[in-house]
Amino acid sequence: MKMLRTTLIILVLTVAAACVALTAGGQQDRKQPKQIVWEYRDGANLTVGQLNTLGADGWELVVTTPYDKNLYYILKRQKL
Repeated sequence: MKMLRTTLIILVLTVAAACVALTAGGQQDRKQPKQIVWEYRDGANLTVGQLNTLGADGWELVVTTPYDKNLYYILKRQKL
């Protein structure tokens, strides 16, 4: 009985080691995801219509901030 238990433990450890080796080897073959590159645009006192047009072109509003008496916009989109 002790021999059977020892054999099963060795079998389980061998299978576990094989799984770890296969998983580690598979991760090395994976390509790194392509880095996203952003481009930025700014503007002042944009209207809703202008923002909608920019949004249709892929621009996303990041932040607005007051500057002097104007409202200043920063937009970004993924660079293609």
